[in-house]
Amino acid sequence: MKLKSINVTELSDESVIGVHSFSTDEEGVKEAEECFKAVVKENGVDVTEQEMEEHIEDGYFEQGSYQVFLTWSEGA
Repeated sequence: MKLKSINVTELSDESVIGVHSFSTDEEGVKEAEECFKAVVKENGVDVTEQEMEEHIEDGYFEQGSYQVFLTWSEGA
């Protein structure tokens, strides 16, 4: 079964280290964006709010071998 969701996926050295899934309603999108910010900051990254918003808009963050993706799954 496929679910409609917004996902925050963390990779390090090309291995998945975390996947967080949220509903696609307004609250779920807000939670996903907050999760994206939290996992980036948990990995010692120091970015401004403006830079963080740009990363969220792009759906992608990378520093060294650490990557975070913000993706939508449309389900079936």
